[in-house]
Amino acid sequence: MGNEDASADRIGGFGAGAPPFTESMTRAEMVEAWRARRSARRSAAVTSSGGVVDGFALRKWRRAGVFGAEAVARVEDVLRGLLESTNAEDETLRWGADTVRSCLGGQPTPQLVHAVKALLEAVEPGRAVEQTAAVLSTVYEVGLPWLSPVGERRLAVIMGAVPAADLGTDNILAEADPTGAFALQQAVARRNLKELSTHHLGAIVPWAPLGIIDDLIEAGVLDRGHQPWALRADAGEQRYLLARLAPEKTDAALARSLGWDEPGEREAFLAGDPVQPAPGSLYDLLLRVADGETDVLKELERLLPRELVLRLRKVRDGAVTGSWDPSIPADRGLWRLMCSLWEPRAAVNPARGPFYALVALRHAYDLICQGERKKAQAQVDKLVDHEGASAEHAAEAWNMFAYLALLNDDLDLAYVSLARVARTDRRVEENLALLDRRRGTRRNDRDQPANPYLELGLPHKSEQWKHQWRERRRADRDDLDLAAQANWAKRRIEQAERTEDWSDFFVLPLDPASLRLPTVRPRSLTPGPVAMPRRTTHRADADLAAIRNRAIADLLPTLLTAPRRPDHDHRTTS
Repeated sequence: MGNEDASADRIGGFGAGAPPFTESMTRAEMVEAWRARRSARRSAAVTSSGGVVDGFALRKWRRAGVFGAEAVARVEDVLRGLLESTNAEDETLRWGADTVRSCLGGQPTPQLVHAVKALLEAVEPGRAVEQTAAVLSTVYEVGLPWLSPVGERRLAVIMGAVPAADLGTDNILAEADPTGAFALQQAVARRNLKELSTHHLGAIVPWAPLGIIDDLIEAGVLDRGHQPWALRADAGEQRYLLARLAPEKTDAALARSLGWDEPGEREAFLAGDPVQPAPGSLYDLLLRVADGETDVLKELERLLPRELVLRLRKVRDGAVTGSWDPSIPADRGLWRLMCSLWEPRAAVNPARGPFYALVALRHAYDLICQGERKKAQAQVDKLVDHEGASAEHAAEAWNMFAYLALLNDDLDLAYVSLARVARTDRRVEENLALLDRRRGTRRNDRDQPANPYLELGLPHKSEQWKHQWRERRRADRDDLDLAAQANWAKRRIEQAERTEDWSDFFVLPLDPASLRLPTVRPRSLTPGPVAMPRRTTHRADADLAAIRNRAIADLLPTLLTAPRRPDHDHRTTS
């Protein structure tokens, strides 16, 4: 009887949390272990309902491979939960459910393990992992010999009782780890996610908790090349992973469905839509750069990725010589910044490109307004010699040429210059009429030819002339000649306003819009789509529990059809 009881304890008569005996133990060691636990087992022989389990009931449960009162109570609890998960209408499972009910009713049989395995294999997918993990965890905690030796060793590793190294080559068998959960659990425990292979990732991504997927992304193990969004079943998770790994594929609508504003803000910014970014934010600074503000460049650098910081510095460095790589002026959103940084000191060659053509036109106009006629003439000469100029720019250039000729009292040259433009641009007709009248007037009877608005540094008929005149008076109060010139301009403009006749003023520019810099956003300084920030918790307890449950559930194939009998030479296999 003592040997029989020792064998029974050898099979599984432990308290909760006690590991099963190993195959290497001698018979004497088994008997000694049984004696050490017998008194504890007898004192714990209480069922979950509070009743005492007599020796007769315990002997019946031993036939099913369950040993000890505490083990009986734990097994009964988990069996009740299993019955609740069973589809009562499935006729193929009736025998298994009946077997479990019979055991719970006091008639346990060795067929219990086989019935439990059949019911677990039929549990609906939504509860299968949780239910299987609950059953196998109980099997481990009460030390039941219901698993094959391989399954028992692997379960001990999952539960943290022994190191994974004790598994030997079994640790690398892919068929023993179909979902990659065991490999993932070990990698998480060792804090070394990079040890996971591509094969493991392919098995893990479809089921792993989203927080673990984020851990894999942050560890550099999972990237866009794996396309994890295509492996997830949940549409929301697909969108989330797409935004995390392939933000360029995330449009504003998809981002809004995730409650993520960045893609929509970027799209609106680049489209030129009205935006109201927070002061000091990326898009606020980019808007200020687009307006030509140079005092925000250092602040902007702190918000740009490295490659765009280098580009911004190239924009700034090119202003030293007024020469940039063609890719920089190709972005019209940078033109205002470039003009703020660069002040030409000589005539600009308009043939270098559209940016330089506009700068040359603006430079010529500025020199005319500043009274720098000689420098203005040099710049205008380059403009009229530029054969590739647009029709609008060519008309403005020839109009400036005619105005400079007018100031030099070379009326014929001025008239001929405008006549060539008048064939295609009717806007010069007023200036042609002025030149025609002036040619028909005796030299001594002609008024001063300058346009008074231009003398004040303003476009023709500018409404800001009074303010500009006051500014000029304050700035030129020590220079009598400049002050007299400003006063003359004031009188001429006041006279024209009284008579509502500006016909004696040479119109320049023909259209102020032709001199304006574009008001577009700097696309080449706008960072590309950014990855969506992580929204899950790192190493959350629920995620770790999910991995553990999945790893345990993967051991279901190692659950036997009958309890192992270590006291026999043979082994029952799954």
